Amino acid sequence: MGRILDLARKDSRRYVTRGGFEVNISISTPDGFTSLDLTGWATKHFINFDSDGLPINSKNVHINLSESDLIDNSYPVRNARGEVNLLNHLVIYKDSTGVSRNFAIKENFPDETLGLIVCILTDYTV
Repeated sequence: MGRILDLARKDSRRYVTRGGFEVNISISTPDGFTSLDLTGWATKHFINFDSDGLPINSKNVHINLSESDLIDNSYPVRNARGEVNLLNHLVIYKDSTGVSRNFAIKENFPDETLGLIVCILTDYTV
């Protein structure tokens, strides 16, 4: 790999996992068999857009994780075809109120250039 790209990957991982804005995140497989505590970015706000592109007051929650942190801890990230598949995995983190919230991953968007994964979350009732 190119030297600059290697540095960008290293920096991206550092910013997400220990750059000062990270939060503690627990993630577990849908069957609950495998779980992992790690750090990443987490955001929750109430600005979204409808199908016409107009702003609406709707919950928008997502996390950003380092794929290598998941892999280094033997957490299952990819399916048999080698594609990132974290759909329906369960996520818990504390929001700004200090309350732990439960979510399920409804979409995942890997950045295979930097090695990060953005996961769109939905409410999950335990």
